[in-house]
Amino acid sequence: MGDAHKEEGPSSTDASWNNISAPQEELVEPLLAPDKRSRKGSWAITIATLLSLQLGWGLWLTPSDYARLGWIPATGVIAVLTLATIYSGYLLLRLYNAVPGAVLFGDIGEAAAGSRGRSLVYFVVYSLDATRCIILHLAATQSLQHASDKSDCLVCGLIVGVIAIVLGQVRTLSELGWFLTTGTLAQLFALVVVVVKLFMSPLQGASTELVHTGDAAASVVAIMNLIFAYGGQFAYVEIMNSMRQPGRFTSAVSTSTPVMSVAYLALGAIGYWSQGMGVQEIIIFGTGYDTWSRIAAGAILFQALAQYLVNLNVWTHNVLTVLARSRAKRTSSACDVRHAGDHKRLPWLIASVCIVGYSFGISVTLPFFSTLVGLVTSVTYLTCAYTIPCWFTLRLLGDRVSRTEYWVLWGLIPLSIAFSLLGLGSSVWALVNNLGGGAL
Repeated sequence: MGDAHKEEGPSSTDASWNNISAPQEELVEPLLAPDKRSRKGSWAITIATLLSLQLGWGLWLTPSDYARLGWIPATGVIAVLTLATIYSGYLLLRLYNAVPGAVLFGDIGEAAAGSRGRSLVYFVVYSLDATRCIILHLAATQSLQHASDKSDCLVCGLIVGVIAIVLGQVRTLSELGWFLTTGTLAQLFALVVVVVKLFMSPLQGASTELVHTGDAAASVVAIMNLIFAYGGQFAYVEIMNSMRQPGRFTSAVSTSTPVMSVAYLALGAIGYWSQGMGVQEIIIFGTGYDTWSRIAAGAILFQALAQYLVNLNVWTHNVLTVLARSRAKRTSSACDVRHAGDHKRLPWLIASVCIVGYSFGISVTLPFFSTLVGLVTSVTYLTCAYTIPCWFTLRLLGDRVSRTEYWVLWGLIPLSIAFSLLGLGSSVWALVNNLGGGAL
């Protein structure tokens, strides 16, 4: 940290602080000192991070998304989201380059629209960060339940919480590369197991539709689930900051996104063909409790934890950075925090424990996975991925975009807002039905 932080000390207890013995000081200092390594990640590590962040539990909802939409709409939505995700990554990189020194997405917001822009980003992104941790805690808990054949959600949730707190103390995403890669490989392994089982045990008489014309609210929630499967833009600025060559970020997104799309199309189509309209919402939990099914559930536990760790890292970094800036403003000193590794160990531990604590509490209280996904997506994902980046691009780069792109940006803003409102209404309706009927 900079000199301003070196001068900080517990002013109200200077005497006791100065009386710490050398051995005690050696124990205290590592907790209070920042991690000076702040290692930057390679292009390959960035791809692993993106896949861990995005190729997650949205994958296991795709067969039920096909059942709620039909062959043509579901495939069309995946194709559109593939292109839209790559474009949003391109937009955010241009915004990042337009605001030198940006550490958080909120810095870009402030450059584009002053305090209004910063406040909007903080509200949307932090709401997303906070709620996504709940969803991923629930995902990991349900994976552990299925893998261990344990029905006690409370115990499994506590185990997940302990693991997240321990691994969450690794503050630099590049140092988590090995775990993120393991999570992605485990996810692909589970995908192979589930696909083989679906091929071997198709449901007799399973029926499918080119276009599903049933419950409109359920169809909207299915689209929100697919948008969730491609979501990750809330962490793009932090990921760019963790790269050795941020300029290659669009290339990384253009590589990881098609990989996700192939997985979504494959599992969605095979699961829908095999199980038809009666497919279980989370397909991996509909393959039974035999040995291979439980091994597959154990494999996706790794991926759920990998996603959880990325989100926990980003959320903790954001919270501590805002607090550090506030403290620096009050003391008229400089804040030199740019990367997660710049934070002190003890505040990081306290913040991450608090985040895991509330994620555990809410996830075991409202275990409605798909509905929570739709609710969070409608409120935050579309706004974070499209509404805000399009508006900021017009504010910061409006005179440098082509006429065609100018109108595309203006068109995406009202479209994303309208669909967010539609998704919110449908998700709230589904949540009310779940609470009334006790469906998980």
